Amino acid sequence: MTNRSTSTDRSTAFVQQMTAQMATLAHTLSDWIQAEPRPLQAIEAQLVRVLHDLGSELLAALLPLAAPLRPSPQVACGCGALARYERLRSASVTTLLGRISLERAIYACAQCGARQAPLDQQLQFAAGGLSLGLQELLALLGATQDSFAQASAVLERLCLVQVCPNSARAATEDLGAVLAAHEQAVVTTAQQTQCPPPADGPAPRRLYVSMDGVLAHIHDAGWKELKTGCVYTTRTRVPRQRPAQVAICAEAQSYVVALATADPFGWQLWAEACRRGVTAATEVVVIGDGAHGIWNIAAEHFPTATQIVDWYHASQYVWNAARTIFGEGSDRRTPWATPQLDALWDGRVADVLAALEPYRAKGAGVTDALSYYTTHQARMDYPTYRARGLQIGSGTMESACKQLVSTRLKLAGMIWDAEGAEAVAVVRAWLKSERWDEAMGLRPPPQRAYRRQAASPAASAAAA
Repeated sequence: MTNRSTSTDRSTAFVQQMTAQMATLAHTLSDWIQAEPRPLQAIEAQLVRVLHDLGSELLAALLPLAAPLRPSPQVACGCGALARYERLRSASVTTLLGRISLERAIYACAQCGARQAPLDQQLQFAAGGLSLGLQELLALLGATQDSFAQASAVLERLCLVQVCPNSARAATEDLGAVLAAHEQAVVTTAQQTQCPPPADGPAPRRLYVSMDGVLAHIHDAGWKELKTGCVYTTRTRVPRQRPAQVAICAEAQSYVVALATADPFGWQLWAEACRRGVTAATEVVVIGDGAHGIWNIAAEHFPTATQIVDWYHASQYVWNAARTIFGEGSDRRTPWATPQLDALWDGRVADVLAALEPYRAKGAGVTDALSYYTTHQARMDYPTYRARGLQIGSGTMESACKQLVSTRLKLAGMIWDAEGAEAVAVVRAWLKSERWDEAMGLRPPPQRAYRRQAASPAASAAAA
């Protein structure tokens, strides 16, 4: 049973200690600001530094109050035996308020040799490591700043805490690995149980699924494709500058990304769509370019979806053919291309094919267009799509590729390890999907094992 009077004495001592420090600090600041004229920015900076130091002292003095007044003689060990109290041992941890130290009880198990510090588990920190709060901020900065070096510099500017760029890298990549493992576990469970993952909200009336790929430079492998997917809904709005038109805007976007082949990525995208309510949605729409892998995924995982070839990619084949037929810079390109684009916009793909056929011998720009429009003709019924109020462009997906990969992983000179590239992209995907709090909840508590050193053969012989 806790000794109430001793506990009260300990709390009283803490309050008195911090009250005295606050009084001293208040006098110091009062003298400092009256010593000479200073601008507000200098006063802010001084106050932040002082409060940071005070916060570090407050945290260091507060944490011991979380420990029992007296260590228990023994605690349960993971092996099933009882670990006995050994001694008090100091540990340090780097936090958002700087590096602090505290003493906590260490217990040793005679049966398995493991040591443990229950207070470490209670406070969820590993001796010599970083607090979860600091790791969170490092992962956030590591995923959003241009480099891990910049992440550590911004952290120091914001929190007055110095860590090396490798700490930012580790925090970001460790989080990404946890999130990727969670995504894979969701897919594996669905495959084993043959039940789709549950939706985390009401079913949407219309749900869009889009996918694409973007290259990143990988060590010892060259440029490899990170497959990206986006699941979203849309809303309509009337632009102020063009009130006669109605714009269809994406909203509630969520993302997946993986350095993987089409098959595992398809399952990952399907699982995200299930989380968004695809199994109960009234209507599902898949938008993509002409890559065969996209439509294979759509056929396998979203077989009832309306499939739409993105208008921008479809129209580009008209312009590529025009350049092939008339030459780069020719004034004849636009007069020929314009009616073909009009026909394509009206869903008259057969007319476009007929216009291209006489120029087949001109080269790849024409033959590629003929093949593209023949293959995807059923996915180019643009008048019907517009009449149904469907989005026909892949701007949302193009934006996703830039947000998840290009703006972080493709800056000048960047070459990544495969695991690191995927991990950083996954962290960005969860952040931009507004799932950050959920991501933080998936992190395992940091652990550090304390284990007896096995006796050497010579020592064992001497003891015998």
